[in-house]
Amino acid sequence: MSKNILVVSTRKKAALFIKETLHYVIGDDINIIVYYFTMDNEPYLLKQLKRPLDVIVASGEVSYERISHYNHHVKTFIAMRDVSEPEYFDKVFLIPKGKRVLVANETEKGTYETIQALESLGITHLTYVPYWLNCDVDYSDIDIAISPGMLDICPPEIKEKIDIGMRQLAISFFIELLTHLAFDLNLLEKYLYKQKQLLISTYQKLSVEYLRAERLKDSLQTIINELDEAIIGVNQQHRITEFNKTAERLLHLRKEQVLHRTLQDVFKTKEPIGTFLSKHNNIVLLQDKQIFINFVSTTSDNISGGIYILREVKKLQESEEHVRRILYKKNYAYSARYHFEEIVARNSEMMSIIQNAQFLSKADSTILITGESGTGKEVLAQSIHNASPRRNQPFIAVNFAAMNDNLIESELFGYEEGAFTGAKKTGKKGLFELAHNGTIFLDEIGDSSLWVQSRLLRVLEEKEIMRLGDTKIIPVDVRVIVATNKNLLSLIKDGKFREDLYYRLNVFKVHIPPLRERKEDIQPLIRAIMRNYQFEKTFSEQAEQLVMAYHWPGNIRELRNMVEYVAVKTQGDTIDLTDLPYDLLHSKNISSEIAFRTDEITKLLLQSFDPFVIRFVLRIASENLHAPTKIGRSRIKLLLAGHDITISDSNLKTLLKYLSEYGLVSIGKTKQGMVITPAGETFLAKF
Repeated sequence: MSKNILVVSTRKKAALFIKETLHYVIGDDINIIVYYFTMDNEPYLLKQLKRPLDVIVASGEVSYERISHYNHHVKTFIAMRDVSEPEYFDKVFLIPKGKRVLVANETEKGTYETIQALESLGITHLTYVPYWLNCDVDYSDIDIAISPGMLDICPPEIKEKIDIGMRQLAISFFIELLTHLAFDLNLLEKYLYKQKQLLISTYQKLSVEYLRAERLKDSLQTIINELDEAIIGVNQQHRITEFNKTAERLLHLRKEQVLHRTLQDVFKTKEPIGTFLSKHNNIVLLQDKQIFINFVSTTSDNISGGIYILREVKKLQESEEHVRRILYKKNYAYSARYHFEEIVARNSEMMSIIQNAQFLSKADSTILITGESGTGKEVLAQSIHNASPRRNQPFIAVNFAAMNDNLIESELFGYEEGAFTGAKKTGKKGLFELAHNGTIFLDEIGDSSLWVQSRLLRVLEEKEIMRLGDTKIIPVDVRVIVATNKNLLSLIKDGKFREDLYYRLNVFKVHIPPLRERKEDIQPLIRAIMRNYQFEKTFSEQAEQLVMAYHWPGNIRELRNMVEYVAVKTQGDTIDLTDLPYDLLHSKNISSEIAFRTDEITKLLLQSFDPFVIRFVLRIASENLHAPTKIGRSRIKLLLAGHDITISDSNLKTLLKYLSEYGLVSIGKTKQGMVITPAGETFLAKF
């Protein structure tokens, strides 16, 4: 919920500057009302003070004292300031040393803070004369005035007035404000990064003046030493003019050791210095460390030079990993990963379903997705979201089968402080609030209780929620996609699902067929999963026949598990029957399919071979199924000879070939022997 902030100031410019900065740091989660006392509109101010304000921000002490005269009981902060942006100080650096200049601000305290800020930047070559409203100062001999955005305060007699810009809001102020408003302090990262980048660009801009006046180096030294990056400044002879504290730590060299020496001399580079200089945005080896190096030229007015920004690759990788973890925690759970282009489909019905879903993604209506477990209902839901106008907004997935009633209600709708034992003191947003402007995916809706169903119906109809323990209504704008692997109409008959909710959800219905009804997709899916696991193997003919005959009760989820299994189990490049999972090898539906073809196979075999030989060979293969060494042709011939049966090598080879082609046995590669298949066991029992 947005926080309401009243910004008060004696000056319009200051008030608008604070408003702009607050929005830059915090974003759109705040509503800012601006009032500057020069408006002379007390009724308007009184009206704002009666609003539900979370905090008041005063631009300075004068504004703070004036707003304190009103009995408002709202926490009030003074917008503490740091230094102004250094880019405004060009003219100040050029003022002759020792000159008396007027420093003007609204209050005495603000004036001395401005002087302190100037001195902290190393601008100590001037004699500052403080000046504020209604003060008694003799400025008759002064012709230059400096002020942070308040030039109108300066006496009109002063000829030259230098505006050093509004002083930036202090980090300490933001920490107190964000903490009070219960906002994440990570919001400051962007502001800190902006300030750091500003300092680096300022150093580049003023480097020419630095070469003309060594004072610039002193003014930025403190700032540069605080940077996380190693900074090395060089002049036109490639001699080092700057070497900050981070560079000292990174390269194990002291500034006194390297100052005024060339890079080539310091780092003992074997390459010409010109080649070394060209390696910006690249990785070089310095002091036995991999260093990412970037060079920023400061060439201007026939004076060349620049700065190197160095970062250790190891530290960069650690920082990137840290950022990835933060982003994952913040955003991953609320984003959709899949797109229509990633859905593998060759089956005409499935392709038609995808086309229809693409059409539905453009609308904002509720969609009901049905299908067995593992058919890819959430993948389709994410793809719909990513093709919709809400693609850049959150995608929140909720699984009703994974949570009980008490938990699901607080998760969906959120709660206020003290709503129940163990509730957070600050309360918590519900998933519907988090999905605002985006999509919420309600998976396994058939597992929800009638009580939760009644709450859901109200949300869908009224587009508003109420947190547990609260009385306030919160409007939400979400697109709802639901999924189930159950027959909701049967649940309605059994009194386990609300009929009114069913018809509210069933605006557009998409049914995903099971994998056994779209077998054209099995092989393309296997290849896609293999690519995902980054391996490539082929199925033997018998193994492929078994995979295609299997009915896949777990659908794509089970298919993915099978591919992962054979990726680990298979030693060579070919996946044989014995490499397949146990459940697949011993599936009843495959055995029944072979039983249905028993007469056909028997007739074909008996045209060329004696039935006793066929039965004997299959029995040997069956008895040898779990033996450590698989049986081969020579061993089979010996066993047949023991029963006074003689068969030539060519005939035995042909028989084994037929048994393999009919899927009754699996024959390995050279010297890997033969084993009976589940289909062969079924055939042997019927033969």
